[in-house]
Amino acid sequence: MLAEKIVSRHPLDNGLTLEFRDLSRHTAGDRWQVTLEARIAVPVRPEFLPPELQDRWEEVAQALGPEVYFCHQETRNFVDERLVPELLQEMETRLLQGVKRYVSHPEFGPRFLRRRYHEYLERSRWWREE
Repeated sequence: MLAEKIVSRHPLDNGLTLEFRDLSRHTAGDRWQVTLEARIAVPVRPEFLPPELQDRWEEVAQALGPEVYFCHQETRNFVDERLVPELLQEMETRLLQGVKRYVSHPEFGPRFLRRRYHEYLERSRWWREE
């Protein structure tokens, strides 16, 4: 199992927190697989649900659990170990510029939970049909 290391946390305007985690691992010799993950825990609570699901939040929480994670990873292979810290910083800067506006939007949490709940319902329906 990889040892995760939280690199930084960024509070967002919508009440969520964007975390960057270093999931890098040594591969061979002085080479590394450098992986940076952007992660946001979205709590399954009425204030983070879309309006049509707010009155059914307990049902949604039972289906999805107490929180659902949005994750995005960037990976670079065969990186010289001397370049790992610099590359991680570059990846974080690029991801922060690329995703912060999207994940800071007030509708990010509700849209994300709606999509995950609909995916859950679709999987459940598929399993029942077998």
